[in-house]
Amino acid sequence: MSEITKIQQTVKQVIIDVLELENTTPDDIANDAPFFGTDDEPGIIQDSLAILEISTRLGEEFGIVPTEFNEESFQNVDSLSQMIQRNLLSEVV
Repeated sequence: MSEITKIQQTVKQVIIDVLELENTTPDDIANDAPFFGTDDEPGIIQDSLAILEISTRLGEEFGIVPTEFNEESFQNVDSLSQMIQRNLLSEVV
Protein backbone atom coordinates (compact mmCIF):
# COMPACT_ATOMS: atom_id res chain seq x y z
CA MET A 1 0.00 0.00 0.00
CA SER A 2 1.45 3.37 -1.01
CA GLU A 3 1.90 6.24 1.43
CA ILE A 4 -0.87 8.31 -0.19
CA THR A 5 -3.25 5.34 0.01
CA LYS A 6 -2.49 4.96 3.73
CA ILE A 7 -3.14 8.66 4.25
CA GLN A 8 -6.42 8.44 2.31
CA GLN A 9 -7.55 5.49 4.43
CA THR A 10 -6.74 7.40 7.62
CA VAL A 11 -8.55 10.52 6.39
CA LYS A 12 -11.62 8.46 5.53
CA GLN A 13 -11.60 6.70 8.91
CA VAL A 14 -11.36 10.02 10.76
CA ILE A 15 -14.30 11.35 8.72
CA ILE A 16 -16.32 8.22 9.51
CA ASP A 17 -15.51 8.53 13.22
CA VAL A 18 -16.19 12.27 13.50
CA LEU A 19 -19.41 12.14 11.51
CA GLU A 20 -20.45 8.91 13.24
CA LEU A 21 -21.25 7.25 9.92
CA GLU A 22 -22.45 3.88 11.09
CA ASN A 23 -22.14 0.98 8.67
CA THR A 24 -19.71 3.00 6.52
CA THR A 25 -16.23 1.82 5.62
CA PRO A 26 -13.37 3.78 4.07
CA ASP A 27 -14.07 1.97 0.80
CA ASP A 28 -17.57 3.52 0.77
CA ILE A 29 -16.13 7.04 0.45
CA ALA A 30 -14.85 8.03 -2.99
CA ASN A 31 -11.57 9.94 -2.98
CA ASP A 32 -13.06 12.64 -5.21
CA ALA A 33 -16.46 12.94 -3.48
CA PRO A 34 -16.93 16.61 -2.52
CA PHE A 35 -16.89 17.41 1.18
CA PHE A 36 -19.31 20.29 0.67
CA GLY A 37 -22.23 20.02 -1.65
CA THR A 38 -24.87 22.10 -3.29
CA ASP A 39 -28.62 22.18 -2.84
CA ASP A 40 -28.91 19.48 -5.50
CA GLU A 41 -25.92 17.34 -4.52
CA PRO A 42 -25.16 17.20 -0.80
CA GLY A 43 -21.54 16.71 0.21
CA ILE A 44 -20.09 14.33 2.75
CA ILE A 45 -19.74 16.98 5.48
CA GLN A 46 -22.89 18.87 6.43
CA ASP A 47 -21.61 20.47 9.65
CA SER A 48 -18.89 23.11 9.56
CA LEU A 49 -17.95 22.28 13.16
CA ALA A 50 -17.01 18.82 11.93
CA ILE A 51 -14.21 20.45 9.89
CA LEU A 52 -12.63 21.69 13.10
CA GLU A 53 -12.79 18.27 14.71
CA ILE A 54 -11.52 16.52 11.57
CA SER A 55 -8.58 18.92 11.23
CA THR A 56 -7.77 18.53 14.94
CA ARG A 57 -7.79 14.74 14.74
CA LEU A 58 -5.75 14.67 11.53
CA GLY A 59 -3.35 17.16 13.06
CA GLU A 60 -2.83 14.84 16.01
CA GLU A 61 -2.51 11.78 13.76
CA PHE A 62 0.06 13.31 11.40
CA GLY A 63 1.72 15.91 13.63
CA ILE A 64 0.34 18.84 11.64
CA VAL A 65 -0.82 22.09 13.21
CA PRO A 66 -4.58 22.28 12.53
CA THR A 67 -4.20 25.81 11.14
CA GLU A 68 -2.26 24.29 8.21
CA PHE A 69 -5.56 22.92 6.89
CA ASN A 70 -7.45 25.37 4.69
CA GLU A 71 -10.40 25.63 2.35
CA GLU A 72 -8.33 24.38 -0.59
CA SER A 73 -7.30 21.23 1.27
CA PHE A 74 -10.87 20.50 2.39
CA GLN A 75 -12.33 19.84 -1.07
CA ASN A 76 -12.30 16.04 -0.95
CA VAL A 77 -10.24 13.10 0.34
CA ASP A 78 -7.69 13.50 -2.47
CA SER A 79 -6.99 17.18 -1.83
CA LEU A 80 -6.78 16.66 1.92
CA SER A 81 -4.50 13.63 1.57
CA GLN A 82 -2.21 15.43 -0.87
CA MET A 83 -1.90 18.37 1.52
CA ILE A 84 -0.99 16.00 4.37
CA GLN A 85 1.56 14.20 2.21
CA ARG A 86 3.18 17.51 1.13
CA ASN A 87 3.35 18.61 4.74
CA LEU A 88 4.95 15.33 5.82
CA LEU A 89 7.48 15.51 2.98
CA SER A 90 8.43 19.09 3.85
CA GLU A 91 9.16 18.01 7.43
CA VAL A 92 11.59 15.37 6.17
CA VAL A 93 13.59 17.83 4.07
